Amino acid sequence: MPVTPCTTKKAPWRAPGNWQMPDIIKQNWEKRQIELAKQKPVATAIINEVKRHIIQHKKKKPWIPVGVTPDILPLPPVPKAQKPHAEFEAKLRKILPSSKILQRNPREHYMAHDKVGSGANGAVIRASVRSSRKVQVAIKRCRIEDHDTNHHAFILRELRIMGCMTHPNLIQLREACLADDHLWMCMELMACSVFGLLYNTTIGLSEAYTVRIAKECLEGLVYLHSKNYMHRDIKCENILLGRDGQVKLADFGLATPLNRINQARLGTAKWMAPEVVMEQPYLENVDVWSLAITIIEMMDRVPPLYYLEENREIYGEILYGNPPKFNFTVPSSSITDIVNWMLNPDSQRRPGARLVLVRVKLLIQMGVLQCANQQDLANLVCHVFPDHE
Repeated sequence: MPVTPCTTKKAPWRAPGNWQMPDIIKQNWEKRQIELAKQKPVATAIINEVKRHIIQHKKKKPWIPVGVTPDILPLPPVPKAQKPHAEFEAKLRKILPSSKILQRNPREHYMAHDKVGSGANGAVIRASVRSSRKVQVAIKRCRIEDHDTNHHAFILRELRIMGCMTHPNLIQLREACLADDHLWMCMELMACSVFGLLYNTTIGLSEAYTVRIAKECLEGLVYLHSKNYMHRDIKCENILLGRDGQVKLADFGLATPLNRINQARLGTAKWMAPEVVMEQPYLENVDVWSLAITIIEMMDRVPPLYYLEENREIYGEILYGNPPKFNFTVPSSSITDIVNWMLNPDSQRRPGARLVLVRVKLLIQMGVLQCANQQDLANLVCHVFPDHE
């Protein structure tokens, strides 16, 4: 009978004992894979760095063989040149209304004639409008240097006062503009200064004319102080007279706001109040002291310390010398009392401009003080300057 083959699979024969030998090849392969996995971040970083260098190399301009002319790329656009004094002009346009900014060349608009004075920020010349010679103005030219920001502040302050404040006893700005590295300030033209009037006469002004001019100055100071500014340079040179008898304060180059601590020694030495000389914080009544010195100057024709030249000597006399007084005239007791009141060395007891104005008006009304009228003053100006155009 045939034998049926066995279909049951049998395990391979193995030698007896420790027959399960380690698979060295497999273990080495797995170990290598673990090591490669650890090295993969480093390899990736190296590959990325190589790629970055390749990209940078591709971005470089290609080497051009000698003798081959490359295509010339167009030049980048040239930036627009900044307008000279652009920063100063921007501030100028900010503080002045557009109606007071001259849009054309002032040399084409005005014809200069002669020098009529000088101020803290520049010389003043008389000029006329070319289109109408009858319209005459005073022009102050100030050189503008971009690095001198302190000078800019004084000029802009003067422009702000003349251009934005309107009062019959303050000089007015007609228009202003920048041209040829200079600021042109066009102002109303007056006949003369009080200093010019004294210079062209042989004696000082009478008490009536002096009271008239002082009263008008007080009106201007009261308004200026109410707008939180002090003048700091009241003297005969800065008081202007019109042929119609008007009186106006001018030259606001040293004016300063009242809402800050002021202790700089600024002004003209012979007219300075003691606290200004000592560089102590001072108030607007320093203008009252200066106006009192100016009253003496108008009647005596010179200020009290006219004989001193050196500032050091002037300062010493203001602080330690005799009180200022009239030297060449004998005024009434009323004007003497007012001047002495205004010259109180104690700034806390010295009156303000408004209080002095009230007292002067009261004494005029009572007939104690003589005061010329506007027409009288106009006649005096026209008499001293008969040929003034």
